[in-house]
Amino acid sequence: MTASDPQFHPGCARRRAPRPACRSVVLLLAGALLLLAGAGAASAQERYSYTVTLSPSIGGSFSEGTDSGGVQAAFSWRTQPRTAVGIRLGSIGLGGDQVGSLVSPTFRYATISGEYRFQELYYQSGVFFGLGLYQLGDGVDSEEGPGLTLGVSGDFPINERFSVVIELSGHYADIDAASTYAAVHAGVAYQF
Repeated sequence: MTASDPQFHPGCARRRAPRPACRSVVLLLAGALLLLAGAGAASAQERYSYTVTLSPSIGGSFSEGTDSGGVQAAFSWRTQPRTAVGIRLGSIGLGGDQVGSLVSPTFRYATISGEYRFQELYYQSGVFFGLGLYQLGDGVDSEEGPGLTLGVSGDFPINERFSVVIELSGHYADIDAASTYAAVHAGVAYQF
């Protein structure tokens, strides 16, 4: 083992196996930093720069059924007019279902996505696409993996700061037990 060996780590006398999950996290964080770089440009052109959303959800795995309940929290910020970056954290409890060897598992995710919004007559519609980290676990065993998310949204204003947000999202996760998921979210957003 030499210092030029890519598996050599100073202070460690053994080889370490590559960690593909760490690479996914690093790529996700690098993408987030690049998207954050443009966050200040939109603030002078829009009424608000940031949005926080909390939504109950219904969804699940396409292979096991999409009628389970959950919750999603989201934070987004404007980068350009009609363009935003959004982070979504969610959980859907697949109670009563068996997915692979997992009994009554919970599907959890953390995604970052680019969003493009269209101003309609009374509301804003939008589309988003991004990367995610996913986990399917039942408290004893779990599977984790990277993946992709795609969705559409509608933002219906109540007043200057609050609105009702409805989203339909799909997820593809690199998880062996079940890889495709969908969810509908309907909640309240606060803009500032």
